[in-house]
Amino acid sequence: MEEAAENKTLSPKDYFEVVLPTMLRWKGPAAAALGVNVRFQVTGRGGGTWTIRLRPPVAAVVAGSEWKADLTIKITSGEMSNILTGSFDARQAIADGNIELYGDLSVLKRVGFLFSSGGTQAEVRGQTS
Repeated sequence: MEEAAENKTLSPKDYFEVVLPTMLRWKGPAAAALGVNVRFQVTGRGGGTWTIRLRPPVAAVVAGSEWKADLTIKITSGEMSNILTGSFDARQAIADGNIELYGDLSVLKRVGFLFSSGGTQAEVRGQTS
């Protein structure tokens, strides 16, 4: 039983369908005000496709690719796990071919809050002062 608890990690599905929607509700209108859609295509075990809608009236996540994406991030499930555990090395992931980016790369700077547990509204909006 202890071994099962030790091996329990957050899956991409749990992140995109439970954790992230909760974070978006907490961040409220500030997240929706970004005005972009980001699609994640997670390949491999436990993967799938999710589109994060950061547009008014309310930020949301949907499974699939129903909405047009401003930025698409194609990533292996292993690298997604690294993101979720805080051990992600973007340069190495790109060098290894484990992550591919398509679309407007400037969106990346504005959506970093998707993978942090806190943050003020100013941080969500990309304002540092």
